Amino acid sequence: MALVDYSSSDPDSGDEQDHHQPEPRCHPAGAATSASASATATAIATSPQDSDAASASHTLAQPHQPPVSSALPPLPPTFHDLYASTVRTATADLPSLHQGRRRTIPHRDGNWPSHIYLEWHPSPSHHQLLQSLLAALARELGPLLNPHGLAGFLTSELGAPLPLHVSLSRPFVLRTHDKDTFLHHLIRDTARCNVAPFALVCSDLAWHRSPDSERSFLVLRVHGPGGCNDELSALLCTYNRLVASYGQPELYTTGGPRRDGSNLPSDAFHVSIAWSFTAPTPELNQKTAEVFSRPGFRDAILSQIGIPVDGVKVKIGNLVNNVALPESGGKSGNALRRGLF
Repeated sequence: MALVDYSSSDPDSGDEQDHHQPEPRCHPAGAATSASASATATAIATSPQDSDAASASHTLAQPHQPPVSSALPPLPPTFHDLYASTVRTATADLPSLHQGRRRTIPHRDGNWPSHIYLEWHPSPSHHQLLQSLLAALARELGPLLNPHGLAGFLTSELGAPLPLHVSLSRPFVLRTHDKDTFLHHLIRDTARCNVAPFALVCSDLAWHRSPDSERSFLVLRVHGPGGCNDELSALLCTYNRLVASYGQPELYTTGGPRRDGSNLPSDAFHVSIAWSFTAPTPELNQKTAEVFSRPGFRDAILSQIGIPVDGVKVKIGNLVNNVALPESGGKSGNALRRGLF
């Protein structure tokens, strides 16, 4: 079956159109005069000044047609994993291609930059709410952010919505001979940690200065059910142990000990929504808090936005795998969801 159905009156090719020209027909003088007058009237009606009115009149005259629903099924969530990486144009560190940013991990043959994280695709209404927040912050914080400005994570350069992330590891490197084994161990350890699917909510907006780069990140802090981070902490402990076994740095290992003996700060988990090269100052933090405290932002974000978590993403090089959380807190029969099917 053809992908697109064309009407039988459409020409199949330019050559066929040239060889089958319609024959000229003779029209009575009156008909020619009428046709000429009609063409003149049409030209006047569709002049630049009257085109909008003519279009509106035509639209009103047409009966309402119900929208035609698409027969195509929605794309599976794993479709986004196929295009999670931008095209690499060079192996050298070229900040001019990335808004002044530098590589956290220099490129070397045989090294696979990797990251473990949760992914969230905001709904259109949530996306618009966050866009409005960033627009208000850009207006209010403009003088404090000069000359760097505020760069958002919500949309691509072409204006397409982008997913947001909650990090569960620092950027780390795997060697070629380790990457398959690492993925196998991550799938195994995720099933053993007994964390079933859960949901996150936002709690606050703050600036975070990255120790790994020269950037400051505007982040929404998140927590799990009941205001605690038991699920996130369990996942993080699991992945910190795994990453450390490969000689790579752990995430959130600084800070005072907690009641469970770990060094995981309870408010460390966050979603980054924007960044700037400007270092946070008390004035910048205060102004940011004032904008966020407006009812249209704080109350709406805290009450309306929920982040479902049913799997963990692991990116190794430019390949993204989705490791599903076990449905009942036990072992999952289909832990790895990869590709379209």
